[in-house]
Amino acid sequence: MLPAADSQPDSQEAPTISVDVDLTTLSSTMVYAEVFNMTMSPDDYIGKIIRMTGIFTVYQDPETKQVYCGVIVQDATACCAQGFDIVMPENAVYPQDYPPAESEVTVVGELQVDRSMEEYGLIFLRLENVTFE
Repeated sequence: MLPAADSQPDSQEAPTISVDVDLTTLSSTMVYAEVFNMTMSPDDYIGKIIRMTGIFTVYQDPETKQVYCGVIVQDATACCAQGFDIVMPENAVYPQDYPPAESEVTVVGELQVDRSMEEYGLIFLRLENVTFE
């Protein structure tokens, strides 16, 4: 039986995630500049929820089978790139639960820092508690 013409379909809207920094509303030049700011002054952004669109990158170590992911943004001329590691959910299975490598994704996650290499002058920023939109 077909629904009546004036009936409304059931609405199953996804919950809106509140973000602190929404990079999806900025031009490519401004996105690159803001991500650069995050890498240069990470303490100003740690713990903030970030939404960004970029290229999903993935690498699987052939020996350990460990999967490493990231999201990369480029500047307007595509000569320079910045990005963050992505911590996928613990139960994610590669490759079926991952976006295709080199695909454009919009990701939301909490910016955190890995200071395990800080003694060598390196810190790595990552997005945790990631969801894909």
